[in-house]
Amino acid sequence: MSEFPPAPDQDKRRQGHDNPSAEAGLDAALLDAVSEAFSSGFIIYDRNDHLIFASRSARQFLPLPASFFEPGTRLRDILGAAYDLGLRHAASGQSDSASLSREEWLTSQIAAHWKERHEIQSCDNEKRWTRFSKRRLSSGFGFCVMSDITEQKRRDEQWRADVERVQLTEEILDNLAHPVFVQDRNLQLVAVNKVFCSAISVGADNALGSTITTLFEAQVAERLATASRHVLETGVTSSLTLPMRLYGDPPRPILVHVQRVGKPGRYLVVSSFGEVGGAADFAAPHEPQIVEPREPEPSYGTDDGRLNGRKALIVTGDREFETRALEIMQLLGLDSCCVRDEAELDAFLSVARSVGVSIDLAIVDADLDSRCLELLQAVDVDYITIPAFDISGDLAFSVLDRLTALQAPPVPADDWEITTEDIPLSPSIEAASFVAAPPAAATPSSPSLVLVAEDNEINQIVFSQILEGLGYAYRICADGETAVRLRSELNPAIILMDVTLPGINGFEAARRIRQLPEELGAQTPIIGVLAQAFDRDREACFASGMDDVILKPLSPDVVDQAIRRLVPEIARIASTA
Repeated sequence: MSEFPPAPDQDKRRQGHDNPSAEAGLDAALLDAVSEAFSSGFIIYDRNDHLIFASRSARQFLPLPASFFEPGTRLRDILGAAYDLGLRHAASGQSDSASLSREEWLTSQIAAHWKERHEIQSCDNEKRWTRFSKRRLSSGFGFCVMSDITEQKRRDEQWRADVERVQLTEEILDNLAHPVFVQDRNLQLVAVNKVFCSAISVGADNALGSTITTLFEAQVAERLATASRHVLETGVTSSLTLPMRLYGDPPRPILVHVQRVGKPGRYLVVSSFGEVGGAADFAAPHEPQIVEPREPEPSYGTDDGRLNGRKALIVTGDREFETRALEIMQLLGLDSCCVRDEAELDAFLSVARSVGVSIDLAIVDADLDSRCLELLQAVDVDYITIPAFDISGDLAFSVLDRLTALQAPPVPADDWEITTEDIPLSPSIEAASFVAAPPAAATPSSPSLVLVAEDNEINQIVFSQILEGLGYAYRICADGETAVRLRSELNPAIILMDVTLPGINGFEAARRIRQLPEELGAQTPIIGVLAQAFDRDREACFASGMDDVILKPLSPDVVDQAIRRLVPEIARIASTA
């Protein structure tokens, strides 16, 4: 079979279309099959620009009447029909064809079809992209292949957008002041910033594609890998404190924040470093820096040394739990030791009692038998229980909350009125809210009333002692629903809102308060109370309508300054109440 049919004056099939040969039928069938296989449209024309063949799919690209695709039709007639029907962009792939007259346009198209090679892409009004590939053979025969490349275009655009996003992400990462590295679901590093590379003295090319086991000491790498896997599987953000050697300096405690980002099947784990005990300063030691003023960051340590010398007992049979808990106790300034089972605990308590040693707090592994708790209760030792996976993120703040509450001076019994209004706490506490004496100071119309929403029993006591010492009338409730109701009933001067409340959380409670009618004073200042200084939590507070944020552990100065900042007149009112 020849490559193409001969010229019209040499082809008997061109002299009588009513009797096509079997070979002609076979040629057409093969070309149609090729057209369908490549999802393209074909038209083939001879050296006189008469149509020889048009595939069935050609009409998908040039929606003209079927008569225009009959063999013998002039290419000029096909192009003229396309122009008349407003299809000149689809037929030519030229976006500037609107400025040409019909004859000029036809002349330019015929010239393009006579080029040895000519290819162009165009987009129609329906956003469909088409590629026109035209060839003219040395024998004079020519053909045009029309292909739908819409999906390819979309992939190209997506690829370009992805490249731009990657470049932008790398630029953002490299401009961060603290080390950041990103792992994929196989825990291989897929992105690092310059500060990270400088901190651990590794090049980006060597870091990318490797795992943290090749970059950190074995113990640090193991704990980082465990935290990363936990975050990847659960989506629960984790923070842990690790002794790390950065910039070749001796090991120091570093707070590592680990979180999951992305979509199912495409999750990434982002880890960032922050320095324990103050503002992070990760620039190389000898590089000059410009330090911007910023708010103080929370730390595990206490600046006034109030916890120095306090005694903590760790009760766990898990070596990793023991190591991590002892590190955190050391950072907090506590004297600490560890017992590993019920028998050791019983013996230790007996010896401590016999020599007059007082244990301020016991940290108990939640996986241990409840018998350990009974032994601590029997000798009146305060304790907290914590699961192993929460120890790095929650232990320091829990210890600070408990010990700062326990060391505060007791309030005389007759200074308190306890009411059992309809908000039950745990069985260990009979009251649902605390009201400062005298009771009349907390009337619903009091312009100096501070409403506190806090579910943690110890933190409730901390709030009550602080506000009592500052001379403010106050009311404490234990959930978000009650906070919204008391806001309408009591019309407080200001609200201190813990964000982790049962039922509806503090964010939702603040949003509901802001939706109250204006005549109810919906613009009462609200201060969010956070346990950790994560930017996303701060942003969520302000997005929900809160006016300010304070951090735990609380101090009288911080609370007083925050209240006075938003309600300056409250001190004058409180002093005359």
